[in-house]
Amino acid sequence: MHFLILVFLLAIGESDAVFRQKLTCPYEAKQQSLRRVWCRRSSPECCTGFNFSYSARSVDGGKLRVTQDARSFTVEVLEPSGRDGLYWCGLLSKNATIIKLAEGYFHSSSGAFIWSFLRWAMLPLLPLVTICVYVLTKMKTKQCCKMMSFMMTLLQLEPLTRCMTVQDL
Repeated sequence: MHFLILVFLLAIGESDAVFRQKLTCPYEAKQQSLRRVWCRRSSPECCTGFNFSYSARSVDGGKLRVTQDARSFTVEVLEPSGRDGLYWCGLLSKNATIIKLAEGYFHSSSGAFIWSFLRWAMLPLLPLVTICVYVLTKMKTKQCCKMMSFMMTLLQLEPLTRCMTVQDL
């Protein structure tokens, strides 16, 4: 158990150097010449961000890396902005409307990113641990009762018909 805690703490402390989040944005061939959009959702229909050209490889002062493919572009967050949220990538149409291609939740730190997965991994363990503690507690109570009955028999006292539990106290 101590080993798992150590690994978790090391992952939080050391993963900032290699922590990357990406969002791939597929588009149709006829949309290739449109400007790209990267923004943080501010409401279900709106987002705040910026647009950039097809040839851009670095955006937002180097905080974002953009790679192109034949039918998609990928935005990789090199330095988190400090604001968790739902981010969109898309294209800016001729009439200045954003065509949303993909969306993804981005975390502002690696610790938040790791926790977002770890909490779901730990969720099934909670009932398992609860059941194990309950069973072990019952086993110890029964063992205690057996030991007390045995000792009372040795001492030639009348054996208990009922054992006290923590709740009886």
